[in-house]
Amino acid sequence: MTGPKHRGVGIVATNRDRTRFLVQQKDEHYVPHPRGYSFFGGACEHGESAKAALTRELREELPESSAQMLLDASPREVGSYRVGPTAFSFLLFEAVVPDSVLDALAQSPVLEGERAAVVSRDALIELPFVWDLLEVVIDYLAD
Repeated sequence: MTGPKHRGVGIVATNRDRTRFLVQQKDEHYVPHPRGYSFFGGACEHGESAKAALTRELREELPESSAQMLLDASPREVGSYRVGPTAFSFLLFEAVVPDSVLDALAQSPVLEGERAAVVSRDALIELPFVWDLLEVVIDYLAD
């Protein structure tokens, strides 16, 4: 067998200066990290490309207009990681959007999880991220 069993994708939406970031707060039922933080995204289905998985996951987790705002920003791959206790493969995408779009996304309802939030760079590294994603955040910010 080649590659990990589980593959996931996530998107970090940020402004041009990388000073504000969109994150997703999971709900109280998210096991084993209730109310933890993550990026919008999720698992790739068998045979699905990372880009297709990202598109599908955004449309599952956000209203269509909010998902489309992120997709219209032409997300680009920014890093590949092994995360979580099983070291699953995680591909991070970045969408650079105006502050007004970040603000609109933060006010948008979410279809999965508790809420969307926009946080500062300092606050980002203080959040309790799920699946060891803090390591991804630290690496991303170092770029």
